[in-house]
Amino acid sequence: MFSTVPAVNLYLGEQAATAKGTAASLYLSLYYFDGSFGAVLPGLALLWAGWPGVALLCLGMVLIALTSDAILCR
Repeated sequence: MFSTVPAVNLYLGEQAATAKGTAASLYLSLYYFDGSFGAVLPGLALLWAGWPGVALLCLGMVLIALTSDAILCR
């Protein structure tokens, strides 16, 4: 996982025509925000719905990832 961060930064730098620094900083900001959000959300699901809620949350995240992959990799 940690090896993908520099790879994506390099890819963004190559793809961005202008504002390469803005693209890289936006990516890193969202990366760390999503990481912290992903650490808190399962705990909230556990508090509100128990282990079935955590399982549904994980299933939902997998479905979002698969859908994103199917859309982006056409």
